[in-house]
Amino acid sequence: MIERKNSTIIRFLSYLITLIIILTIVVVFLSMLNDNPFNVIISIGEGAFGSFARTYRTLLIFVPIALSCAALSVTFRSGMWNIGIEGQIILGAIGASMIARSIIGESQLSPLVSLSAGVLFGAIWGLISGILRTTSNVHEIFAGLGLNFVGAGLVIYLIIGPWKRIGVASTSGTDIFPQTAWLPDIGNGLPLPALLIVGVLYLFLYGMLRWSVFGTILKAMGSNPYAAPRYYINADKYIIYSFGLAGAIAGLAGGIQAISFYHKLVPSISGGFGFLGILIVLASSQKLHTSLIVSFLFSGMISAGPLLQIEYDIHSSVPWLLQAFVIAAWVFISYSSLHIKSAYFIRGLTNKFTTNLLGLIK
Repeated sequence: MIERKNSTIIRFLSYLITLIIILTIVVVFLSMLNDNPFNVIISIGEGAFGSFARTYRTLLIFVPIALSCAALSVTFRSGMWNIGIEGQIILGAIGASMIARSIIGESQLSPLVSLSAGVLFGAIWGLISGILRTTSNVHEIFAGLGLNFVGAGLVIYLIIGPWKRIGVASTSGTDIFPQTAWLPDIGNGLPLPALLIVGVLYLFLYGMLRWSVFGTILKAMGSNPYAAPRYYINADKYIIYSFGLAGAIAGLAGGIQAISFYHKLVPSISGGFGFLGILIVLASSQKLHTSLIVSFLFSGMISAGPLLQIEYDIHSSVPWLLQAFVIAAWVFISYSSLHIKSAYFIRGLTNKFTTNLLGLIK
């Protein structure tokens, strides 16, 4: 009981120390821009949540980032680097766009069918990486990067080729989808269906990765890939499963981008959220709940970028630089165990002070 209590205290102190160090780095970085860092932080909050329209934009950015982190949590669990997540998001958007542009796009079932197509296309793209890894010994990083280039080229081809706007040769995107193909909003435009998808998916993944046989096998493979054959585990099969599941989730993110955020297919449909998700998951030590929180905070930073440029004459890229500083600091702290060592040091000082105080009282 005492050991468990001490462990909880150490864990709480380590998180608190990590937060304090990161906030200090953020304040120093903003001070270097010759601005009051606290005013900038307040401005980021206002830019992200200062009005309903800003909150709506922040939530729409949050959904694909959170889904990307969820997809990456699956493959990282098995010890695989799913660098091809950007391509999986793009293929998911292409699948959803294909349905939205077809005759099905005129029906009320279009959003459901579009997202299903996005899931299917993303899963297929993910399975290609897994199959190349297991059958041809092509490293998943190289396979993923190659598939990212293919996906980016394919979306450009579709936009300026078969799906181009009538009489226009432009890379600005396809025609707007019919409104029946849009993912519906609730009330004044709150993207509640997309948020519900994220919530349900995270609960499902948390239970699956924590308590299911599938999640346990993935964790064992990621912890010690050489031990799997000794326990008669077909590692190749589970690698393919993990890439397929991750691709399906990434494809879902791409589908939501197409029919909820842009309402059309654009070249930058992935938004770089896949690569950002890799950094978030690594910085969060592959913990789902931490990834979800960091995704939400980073979404606010991205959404507030234009307001920073208008009010403080700070370039809109500053939020991205700020995210880079935060992630770099988080990774350094986590992998150097600085926060844990500091927590034990503070715990030791507290125990020593308490012991000396009790001795003086007696």
